[in-house]
Amino acid sequence: MGFFMLKSASVADQAKTGNAIIRLSKSVFKQGPASEWAKFNKDIRKWLYDAGYRYDGSADGRVPAHVDIVPVYDTEHRIHVRIPWAGDLKKPPKPPDETYAASFPVFLARYFMRKCR
Repeated sequence: MGFFMLKSASVADQAKTGNAIIRLSKSVFKQGPASEWAKFNKDIRKWLYDAGYRYDGSADGRVPAHVDIVPVYDTEHRIHVRIPWAGDLKKPPKPPDETYAASFPVFLARYFMRKCR
């Protein structure tokens, strides 16, 4: 099983990814041609790839059909806690020293799919 990674190390590209996440968050459950949620909900795999993520468990960076993706969303009074897969705890990597170029969208792009399988 692979992990989701940002396709680009460019801060500008990561800001675009972060802005796509912001649009997605602001449009949850809204429909219509301008709704990021509608695009996401129609094809999550495509949205993730187009937004700037690649899946390192496939040759082309796209998520294979056999991988289940379960989107969760927080609300003002609901926060999800992600429990890591036990296999990831066997040889945990050293966390990278990161800077976010004083950009919330860049921080969001890096945080959004961190260690997601």
